[in-house]
Amino acid sequence: MNRKYKSRSKTIISTYLLGLLGMLLIIGIIIIDREERSETIQEITYKNVTADWTLDREGLEAADVKKLGEYMDEEKGILSLYYQLPEMNADVSLVYRSKDVYTRVLVGEDVIYETEVYDSKYYNKSPGNLWNVLTVNSKYSGACLELQIIMVYDTDALTVDSMLLGDKADIILGLFADNMYGIVVSLLMILLGVGLIVVDLLPSYGRAKKNHSMLWIGLFALITGGWSLLETNVIQFCVKDMRILQLINNMFIVVDSMPLLLYLNSEYKVFQNRILRILAYINTGYILLCVFIQLEGTWDLHHMLLGGILIMVAIDIVTYIWVTKMLIKLKKENKPIFQCAMQITGLCSLWFFTVFETVRSLNVDRMDRSGLIRVGMLIMCLCFAISSQVETYKIVEQGLKYDLVTKLAYSDGLTGLGNRTAYLEQLDEYVNPESNIKSLGIIYLDVNNLKTVNDNQGHEMGDNLIQIASHIISDSFGHYGKTYRIGGDEFCVFITGINIEEKYKKGLLVFNELITEANLAKWYPYPIQIAHGFSICQEFTRDKIDEAIAIADSEMYHNKQEIKNNK
Repeated sequence: MNRKYKSRSKTIISTYLLGLLGMLLIIGIIIIDREERSETIQEITYKNVTADWTLDREGLEAADVKKLGEYMDEEKGILSLYYQLPEMNADVSLVYRSKDVYTRVLVGEDVIYETEVYDSKYYNKSPGNLWNVLTVNSKYSGACLELQIIMVYDTDALTVDSMLLGDKADIILGLFADNMYGIVVSLLMILLGVGLIVVDLLPSYGRAKKNHSMLWIGLFALITGGWSLLETNVIQFCVKDMRILQLINNMFIVVDSMPLLLYLNSEYKVFQNRILRILAYINTGYILLCVFIQLEGTWDLHHMLLGGILIMVAIDIVTYIWVTKMLIKLKKENKPIFQCAMQITGLCSLWFFTVFETVRSLNVDRMDRSGLIRVGMLIMCLCFAISSQVETYKIVEQGLKYDLVTKLAYSDGLTGLGNRTAYLEQLDEYVNPESNIKSLGIIYLDVNNLKTVNDNQGHEMGDNLIQIASHIISDSFGHYGKTYRIGGDEFCVFITGINIEEKYKKGLLVFNELITEANLAKWYPYPIQIAHGFSICQEFTRDKIDEAIAIADSEMYHNKQEIKNNK
């Protein structure tokens, strides 16, 4: 009987695994085939006209859709783009994506499309991420289209892109095909979450295990899958009221981190740690604050996303510390840690990818902001599968510890640059005779006015200033060397190799251009001022490197005084 049972079990498992492989094969075929299919459809039935829009009716000044914030007249809050329609024998469709703006399309005095507004004080103020679909009648053949972009929030982050002209059905099918991978993975996340929640709520399971860990991990998978599905930007074609999707999208971001904390508490009692317990109170309090603000109507969830993300980052960092300490403790006590390590690796991978993707999306608007999160979810599923099947875990355990400790120890949480620990260890490497470097360029930088911004506009704006400064430094000097945040408002860049001074001058040129551009455009409610100093070290003893650092620091101080005197 036992032998027959085992044989049947193996047959069931083998068949199931074969089915999973078949599904993965289908997804692989879709991914490989979608580009070819999309290009074929595009050649026949529609074309991308994003680059064909201009800032004037005459078509003399091309419009760069990545710079719409620069073109916008902030007093009027309206920007017009123009496109010369081709000769048409039949009606065509214009499909384009907009984000956090309202739009209106005109031909002459005729308004042929405008964003529908479902008015309610409980909505966000913008329609969010929206595919606009309109029909252009053949009677307008050869006419000039005017696309009016209307600001919603007081920001230069305006998005109108992916402008496609042609057959509506094929455009929509092409967009679905291009996003099929994201749609499939998102739906699998949702199904996984629903399944885990249902199993947890079953009476038989509840009697066997009452901590509801499956409920919380299922809720997290459900929320993450729902957000990921919205981020494919195709569900919008199926819903008429776009603003409700924008509201749900923002809600998912605000509430997403709490189910993971509740899961960890169910399984590992993390709320015994005072800091994590306080962060949990802050997180739940912030969610209630978001509810109140949304109902009150002066602000909306769009304004609250940064605070939610910062809380998520804080929880992430503290959780990594807690996980590391717990694993070390279990190891010292000679307790089995493989299953625990694998589960937490999966959770932390997903958590890390979620935080990283969300923070990255605050600075650059992309069509789909959940690509890395899907990777994290797949990693988590893999880790949970391995934890229940594999008994040999030493290599995985060491890799887990290395990854967790490295991220925690060497990255600055606010900017993503190397932190002071990484900076000091890099200095030790340069002193090492085996480093084999011939010369070292040292750039010291200091962000002006941080205290003034903190005092007058709040620490959130101060953090924003530091992040902006880090982007400027990375975009200019980061191409040539290693960049670190070594203090509250202090940064350092190490440049090695040949032609160090030439690299410094090239980086400095871009550095000054970025600062000038930001200040002339008045993108931020404070001036961007970053003092800098430079020196080169040719001898690699600790004294000589410290001397070169002192020279760079002194030059930075003189530059700081010059900036203040030239205000």
